[in-house]
Amino acid sequence: MLMDNTQKRVNQMKELISNLNRASDFYYNFEPIMDDYEWDKMYDELEKIEGETGIIFPNSPTQNVGYKVLDEIKKVVHNHPMLSLKKCHFTQELYAFSGDETCILSVKCDGLTASLRYLDGKLVSAESRGDGLVGGDVIENVKTIKNVPLTIPYKDELIVDGEVIIGWDTFQEINSNLTDEEKYKHPRNLASGALNNLDTRVAASRNMRFVAWRVIKGLDEHSMTLSLMALKHLGFEVVPYWTYNNNSSDKADLPQMLDALRDTADKKNIPYDGAVLSYDNIDYANSLGCTSHHFNHSIAYKYEDKVHTTILRNIEWNTSRTGLINPVAVFDPIDLDGAITTRATLHNLSYIEDLELGIGDTIQVYRANAVIPKVCNNLTRSNTWEVPMKCPCCHGNVKIKNDNGSKTLYCTNPDCKAKLLGKLVHFVSRNAINIDGLSEQTLEKLVDLGWVISFKDLYNLKFYKDKMMNLEGFGQQSVNKLLESIEKSKNTTLDRFINALSIPLIGKSTSKDISNVCHGNFHEFVLHIKKESMPFSSISGFGTEMSKSISRWWSENYDSVIKLSNVFSFKEDIEDSYKGNILSGRSFVITGSLVKFKNRDELVNIIESNGGKVVSSVSAKTNYLINNDIDSTTSKNEKAKKLGIPIITEDDFTKMLI
Repeated sequence: MLMDNTQKRVNQMKELISNLNRASDFYYNFEPIMDDYEWDKMYDELEKIEGETGIIFPNSPTQNVGYKVLDEIKKVVHNHPMLSLKKCHFTQELYAFSGDETCILSVKCDGLTASLRYLDGKLVSAESRGDGLVGGDVIENVKTIKNVPLTIPYKDELIVDGEVIIGWDTFQEINSNLTDEEKYKHPRNLASGALNNLDTRVAASRNMRFVAWRVIKGLDEHSMTLSLMALKHLGFEVVPYWTYNNNSSDKADLPQMLDALRDTADKKNIPYDGAVLSYDNIDYANSLGCTSHHFNHSIAYKYEDKVHTTILRNIEWNTSRTGLINPVAVFDPIDLDGAITTRATLHNLSYIEDLELGIGDTIQVYRANAVIPKVCNNLTRSNTWEVPMKCPCCHGNVKIKNDNGSKTLYCTNPDCKAKLLGKLVHFVSRNAINIDGLSEQTLEKLVDLGWVISFKDLYNLKFYKDKMMNLEGFGQQSVNKLLESIEKSKNTTLDRFINALSIPLIGKSTSKDISNVCHGNFHEFVLHIKKESMPFSSISGFGTEMSKSISRWWSENYDSVIKLSNVFSFKEDIEDSYKGNILSGRSFVITGSLVKFKNRDELVNIIESNGGKVVSSVSAKTNYLINNDIDSTTSKNEKAKKLGIPIITEDDFTKMLI
């Protein structure tokens, strides 16, 4: 068992990592908040603690965890079964399970189960659960998880099972930058995509967490409580838990304990789907064995969702940029976990049919997975609802489609304003063409005026300059700024252009893959599409439906796309022009203004994608200082000269990559 002093040192280490990383972020993106001397002092202290404890985290400034693009997630046979748990819904079942044994009551995290294995203090493997017997090798992605120790002061074999999650705070932040159609429904979906992503850079950007909940091998503890405490001392985040015993006052307090556990999970930003009661005595727990489905040492308790009764007042129908017409229930206000709610999605026609809805019906609503308001029941079932005969936006014809077994409603009018507006909003968005100053409200106004009825019309707005300055909310300065932004957007990359076009089934990442196949060249893109057998099939995950979608889209839009492409100059993505491992083992400090690269982020990305490392301050461990003003007398230049560290320009740096 580690001493409390070790835990204290681990906490100090985490605080140092947080402060150093914050200082680095401000240094590169804003204004310095820490001088070189202070940074070096904290860095040296961090190195000292890492050496003392043997614990190293991947987000430590001392580490250079590179990024990899994997060919596939390899299948692995687990060294122990990763089974499910038997479920229950009543506290009486928990009482019966506990019996006379001391137990642990813990949060049932809602993410993806993973198993981590350490040998001689080093993380050597990480596996996703899969079917319980065979899972995926996710070691490279797990190495990007900031709270997973890469090394620990435990030299024997240690196997730890836990949950890879994405916290509510991260989930909401990511969703806030996505359109309604792109938003993730639950953190678990986001975590799944991150843990199994073939690009570790994407995995790292998702800010995953690992929450440990069981030691499978190692530590030699006979108590689950003690083993979790030992894991915490080793630097792991452990699942929130309480001890529980039927023979104490705990029995009467169990409902309150369950509520308190849920509150703790909320405070710690942990998605959950219940609680778990486990026997604390590990030897006894293991002696109980398992079935083909679940372990006998634990039982999962499902929290009862808080259902609210209200009256359905309307069903609204909203048309998306794909033409899909989405139904939304509008009902009398209810309080869902502190939020006054009057609306909830009804998903599709099949969902409404199953509920037999009608205006004035008494319905029941709950917050699914603590996130999305959902209509779960209809107490009166009048079944008087009607399928709209026309699109609610353009009043054009509609048709019913069968999408994966569910009936959905689509607008058939290619000139539907809702479709156009949705596509325009996506076209100008940050991950597409990126035109500042064109909000949805502004675009709607331009569409209503008839000035914009296609993507290309955005580049003719200069002809309406005088008229725009007379519109409410516009002035000379704002109009000039908008037109400058539109003009600037003409210089883009092929992947952004493809993503902007709203090709069905083709999103941001696939657009990037297509661009890479076409070497960032629009004419190659056109030639590939015209071929009967498109080379895009070589892209991982690019299936038949995607190929059909591109072909269908091209046949309907090729003329307008060709004309639109003439507006743009497609530039090479400078980050993609430099890739490899040529900078492996070398560290760089960047200072001064940049000329060749757009900003420091771009240069940092290129260094890291080639195996290099970027640090904030010059030290004896720095290999190069990048500064276009070699003769500068700044503190960084002077320190580099004193230590004999080469000072190189951007041009010198790019020559290193050839």
